[in-house]
Amino acid sequence: MERLARAVYGVAAVAGVGLGVLAVFAPATILPEAVGIPLAGHLLREQGAGYVFIGLMALWCLRHFDRRRQVHYAFLVFTGLLAVIHWMGYFSSGHYAWAALANTVPFLAFVVTAPISAADHPSRQR
Repeated sequence: MERLARAVYGVAAVAGVGLGVLAVFAPATILPEAVGIPLAGHLLREQGAGYVFIGLMALWCLRHFDRRRQVHYAFLVFTGLLAVIHWMGYFSSGHYAWAALANTVPFLAFVVTAPISAADHPSRQR
């Protein structure tokens, strides 16, 4: 399970930093409509900055695997909320099922790799 969790953190780190930087500096590559709508570009840049932070926290979890517990649960909340937001959008409009599914995958990856056993708890590793 540790190898899978490390792989999830690695993918989250690369995707978060890479796509986040892309959103900050070239938002139209992610959402073409951002060119004509200044607010959309601004909001996409802000979200990109957030994803850079998420990617850096995933990198921290990768490097400090034995102390990742609280950050991992924060990832569960964050990715869970993103999945819910996208499913709500899908159910209200019937569009963008791919976005709902794509945002559910990271949540499920963090669920599967959640540190839940007593061996994963830092106070039990003394």
